[in-house]
Amino acid sequence: MPRTMKILVIEGEEIILKSITKALKSGANAEYAVTTANTALDGLRLIRNSTFDAIFVDAALAGLNSAEVLRRIKNTSPSVSVILMSGYLSGISFPDEASRDVDGFLSKPFTTDEIRSLVSRILVERNGQ
Repeated sequence: MPRTMKILVIEGEEIILKSITKALKSGANAEYAVTTANTALDGLRLIRNSTFDAIFVDAALAGLNSAEVLRRIKNTSPSVSVILMSGYLSGISFPDEASRDVDGFLSKPFTTDEIRSLVSRILVERNGQ
């Protein structure tokens, strides 16, 4: 039996947290354990105390800018795959080092298939399969 992939979703909007959780926990290949956080600081706290295979991060979290959240994630967990989510991806700019820390982008609104496909692609690339 394949190992359950641990995924963290850091997102300020409850409906989006629920949508991503539902998308990853349903379906034929639902082998994901999903943990959620409503704020960047809560998410960073979880990262310090647990290991995740992938982390979804909202680009517009209150309190910290996206580049700082990415930097802190990679300082704590350098090998984790990070998926940046935003309704305004074309308007986001990062320092070069921050953009290298992003493994995928998810543009809001998104579909269940987009979430599953992106996670599958990233985890396959990560595991070299």
